[in-house]
Amino acid sequence: MNKIKQFRKKKRLSQSDIAQILKVSQNTISQWENETRIPNVMQALKLAEILETTIESLYK
Repeated sequence: MNKIKQFRKKKRLSQSDIAQILKVSQNTISQWENETRIPNVMQALKLAEILETTIESLYK
């Protein structure tokens, strides 16, 4: 399972929840989790903040 998805599930957030916070589509979050796209630096920073982790932890 993708690390983004693991952290998201641990925080009990849906893809739609994160999408709303980051002002992106739910499809974008899905693509990040399926590793068909990656977030830009600012999105990755905000995502790590939302998930209470570091960027490094999301991609190790």
